[in-house]
Amino acid sequence: QASQKLEQCQRDAEQVTVLMKNNVDKVFEREGKLEILEGRAEELKCMASNFQKTAQTVERKTRWEKWRWYIICAVIVIVILLIISIILAV
Repeated sequence: QASQKLEQCQRDAEQVTVLMKNNVDKVFEREGKLEILEGRAEELKCMASNFQKTAQTVERKTRWEKWRWYIICAVIVIVILLIISIILAV
């Protein structure tokens, strides 16, 4: 009977050992997945930062182009008004 208890304890110990090895393997697997996820998150953060900088650059360029056309139109109107005032003054 003592030998049966010893054998049962050994089987239980083996089961616990197998279970713990599986748990350790799962922990390492999870850690690897977390590292991959962390790397992807860092890449996404860099991509978002680059996108924001590009969007700001495009916005500034578009705004300048719009104002450039306003200035060109204003200069044309002023020149036309000057020509008309010179013609009328003569």
